[in-house]
Amino acid sequence: MADFFSQRLQRHQKHMMRYLRYVFNDHFALICTFLVGGLGLYYSELLKTLPQPFRLGGWIVLLLWVSVLPIGRLATLTKPADLIFLLAKESQMTAYLKRALRYSLWLPFGVLFLVVGASMPLIVVSVAVPFSYFPLYVLMMWLLKTSDLYLQRLHLYQDTSSRCKRQRIIWVLVVVASISSSLWFSPWIGLLLAVGQVLWFGLVLKVPQQLLSWDEMIQEEQTRLHRIYRFINLFTDVPQITAQAKRRKYLDWALHWVPKVHKNTYLYLYLRRLVRGGQYGGLYVRLTVIAAGILCFVQEAWISLAVGCLFIYLIGFQLLPLANEFQYMVLTHLYPIQAEQKNEAMKKVLALLLFFAALIFAVIECFTLTTMSQWALTAGGYFIFTGGFLKLYMPNRLKKMNA
Repeated sequence: MADFFSQRLQRHQKHMMRYLRYVFNDHFALICTFLVGGLGLYYSELLKTLPQPFRLGGWIVLLLWVSVLPIGRLATLTKPADLIFLLAKESQMTAYLKRALRYSLWLPFGVLFLVVGASMPLIVVSVAVPFSYFPLYVLMMWLLKTSDLYLQRLHLYQDTSSRCKRQRIIWVLVVVASISSSLWFSPWIGLLLAVGQVLWFGLVLKVPQQLLSWDEMIQEEQTRLHRIYRFINLFTDVPQITAQAKRRKYLDWALHWVPKVHKNTYLYLYLRRLVRGGQYGGLYVRLTVIAAGILCFVQEAWISLAVGCLFIYLIGFQLLPLANEFQYMVLTHLYPIQAEQKNEAMKKVLALLLFFAALIFAVIECFTLTTMSQWALTAGGYFIFTGGFLKLYMPNRLKKMNA
């Protein structure tokens, strides 16, 4: 069964690699480079202004580390058909799940490595711990995550829910105790507590004699994959994600201003798709809220300008596929409408959304920037960049999409 998991893992990775090349494209890499660089510079400048010792910093790190530990689910890679075809191999599933647990440790390790690394400067300022303790913190967090995956594996068996709840309480208490002691006493104490928890869970949470809960195991895996597909769907179409239309009658007022005439056919269709569908409308709201949240904490004008322009570009780039949303609907090809009207409708929709986002960013900067000249420069930059995107980038992009 261990070899069977390796074969299934190989097919799963090959399947995911086909999508990841669309996720980590040039645009996404460029945005991440500027965003990470800008936030890193702002973070370093902020640390210089903090008093030493900054006692609140330890509590911030504690809350952050406790929050990131649940990231990463047990990847069993099971499929609905396994309920029938692997049921006869249930006695051999122990080796399969052991390999699944090992594989599930790598993604959390990468996330924890980055989070702990980003937190180290704040730890040095807050609790005066040297950078040399960084490997101890990473190892402690990884061991705590390992015990969490032990609990997730135990939950896959029948009649273990009450037992899992009791052990989950113990896990939370040990996590808080380990992180707290490593921050305010010694990293070695936190590491010893994490090692003790892994050893304890390895003995107490050993593979039980109960039968597997196949339905729950398959459902957990499908839920995990659905989260991944939802993220990938932000960059490209995923067949596993099906869009669902919702009536949302309370938003009908937003479309009353559109005159119901022949030339506004696609304008109404695009706006109705944004209102009723969760894919594009939800994407616009999420990106706008994230950008607004970041700008609330940025007080440098040029960083605010860069972050705002990057998110305006990202919003526009992600909404451009809306232009071909009705391409495969038969009725739309029966409309006596020219292609130019379709492109003009798309330009109006994007202009409305992007200028509204730029207005929100400008209003936020009115409260975060110190001088009026900085605000005027930043707000003007938002609107100029939006106009350039609509006039220069968007027509060429639509031409390539329609080619």
